[in-house]
Amino acid sequence: MLRPKLSRRFNFSTLALRRVLDRVVSGYLNRFVSKTTFLRGVIVMSALVGRWGWDGNAAEPPWPSADLAIFLNSQIDPEDSLSLPEESIATIEPTRPGTTPERMVEPSTGHSAVSTVDASTQWWWQSHVHDYLLDTPDMIQVDIPTLLTNTLQSSPRISAISRRTSIAYEQIIQQQAVFDPAMLLDTGYGRVNDPVGSTLTTGGPPRLIQDSFSATAGIQKLTQLGTQIDLSQEIGTLQSNSVFFDPAHQGNSRLSLSITQPLMATSGRVYNLRLVTQASIDSRIAWQQLRVDLENHLIETLSAFWRLYERRAQLVQQRALIQRGKLLAQMVTARADFDSGPLQQVKITRRLASDRDRLLELEAEVNRLQVRLKTLVGDPALTVTNDALELIPLADPSLPSESFHVRDCVVRGLEHRADILAATQQLSAAGLEVSITSNELMPRLNAVIDAYLAGLNGSNNIGQSLVDQYSEGGPGITAALTYNLPWGRRAAKSRHREACYRYQQRSEELRETLLVARREIESALIKLKASEALRESRAATLSASAREEAIATRRWETLAGDGGPMALVLEDLLETQKRRTDAEQSYVSAQINYVLDLVALQQAMGTFLIREGIEPVRGSSTSMVEVIQTAPIREDNYPMEVWVNERSERMPISSPAPFNPASDQSPLGIRPSLGIASESGLLEFEPAADLNEGE
Repeated sequence: MLRPKLSRRFNFSTLALRRVLDRVVSGYLNRFVSKTTFLRGVIVMSALVGRWGWDGNAAEPPWPSADLAIFLNSQIDPEDSLSLPEESIATIEPTRPGTTPERMVEPSTGHSAVSTVDASTQWWWQSHVHDYLLDTPDMIQVDIPTLLTNTLQSSPRISAISRRTSIAYEQIIQQQAVFDPAMLLDTGYGRVNDPVGSTLTTGGPPRLIQDSFSATAGIQKLTQLGTQIDLSQEIGTLQSNSVFFDPAHQGNSRLSLSITQPLMATSGRVYNLRLVTQASIDSRIAWQQLRVDLENHLIETLSAFWRLYERRAQLVQQRALIQRGKLLAQMVTARADFDSGPLQQVKITRRLASDRDRLLELEAEVNRLQVRLKTLVGDPALTVTNDALELIPLADPSLPSESFHVRDCVVRGLEHRADILAATQQLSAAGLEVSITSNELMPRLNAVIDAYLAGLNGSNNIGQSLVDQYSEGGPGITAALTYNLPWGRRAAKSRHREACYRYQQRSEELRETLLVARREIESALIKLKASEALRESRAATLSASAREEAIATRRWETLAGDGGPMALVLEDLLETQKRRTDAEQSYVSAQINYVLDLVALQQAMGTFLIREGIEPVRGSSTSMVEVIQTAPIREDNYPMEVWVNERSERMPISSPAPFNPASDQSPLGIRPSLGIASESGLLEFEPAADLNEGE
């Protein structure tokens, strides 16, 4: 229940009543009040004593003392020369059934209400937002650090995007595994039973019958230079019915080495590591996408948190409006036999019904936002419980104004925005493709070398054959060159042109990303400044609305009657009460919008996770990505270079080292033309003179 607060409380004893009457009479005799006001005061005092039979000795009067004091103080005509003292100006304070009114910020009594309002002002509803508001048996109080911690630990969305990034890192291991040596083992048994058409085959028997057994063990390896190495040891036995077969029951062994080295196309570390490099680039892009998705989910959670606070504050304000309307209804009913009529009662009843409709909408909105917040957090303790649980946000949207400079914001955004870093990695991938297709333009020229050692003994003596292959005889060697060049190389040239076009496309996309980033940062900064100005403006509007309601209340209490101008005065009072509540609700919305716009600016600069102390990390020996929360830092307390160094020390990047175009020989086989910038402002890249230089 809302009730104006007087600087003096009246103890309605006989002496107090006499003093009030003396005040009215003396005012009339000294020409400070009009005759009409004087008669009204006398009539009302007499009616009160006569109607309720109060003899002045009772402990409490039948009419609430503060309400009666308001009425008597208001009986001074605004046109009279007597001015009201400052302390008699009502200061509006909220009350709820069973609670103690808290002090609200008083409207300024000077010439301007704007100068006394700032962001740190404590308004009357802020303490009530943290109380029970819904008819639920249980409640949970949640602050922002606890909210973010529970979200990071429990949200299935965050767990899913972390696993997606871990999958991208597994691709690197899979591509690196191509260069792991492979062990081979092959065994077999064979029997030949063929008719012969020449006596030279068997020396007499009409059919050739041979039994053989072989076992091969070896190692194959592909090096990062493209060299294919195959080393194998073969042992076996062979038995034949041919008279020319000598020695009988042979045991043989053979050690073979085969090396194939590309000399032109498909050669070099760059080409053969292309899949590993591409997987590394993809993992860095996935890392930046992890940051984007993580920021979006946490900001969505914070938005639901602050919107819940906003609706709860508006719910408190709407209930206060209804209580003020009920107080007017009580006063109209009490004055029904004197100066109030049925028209005024109908107007108040209609307005209360309209206010209750809005109250029902706010209660439903609070419940809906609670469900949304529970879903975003994903904590089983919240989701498995029934609906009889009230979430109470512990936060204060009265944040002080922060100073931001466009240049500093843009510099931070260009360094930390995930989309810019991802676009840079995509440009690196396009540069890799240019390097690979340039390599494929050359002919395929391979050097092939085969060498072996062999041993042979009878009586299936495989062991002696293994010894003889090293001690007797010598190695057998074969060396060759293979050359392959498609006529016209149309396919290779087309792939190279396609890669160059894609590199140009990625360059333009990077330019566009930079422009979009600058636009979003500047737009977020403009919106933040507008929200700050709007917050101050609505605070001034709220102060003026509170004063307007106090003046309208005194005006209505001064006048009386039913119908005509008197009913219009009541209508104006009801409208001023509504305007004051609308101003309160608009001010709360402005506060929340300022907080969310501040978060949006941090997101636009790519520093939201840094500001909140949230770090996605990956161990050096694992692909598992986890999101942890540390103490947040305030970058506005540091100069730019100090803040960047602080960020680098506190947030080490565990992803693979990014492509550095300024190196002498990049993994892409591309050298930048340092000091030469294109018309677009980007560095121009030129193909390396020798793709195999330094290999």
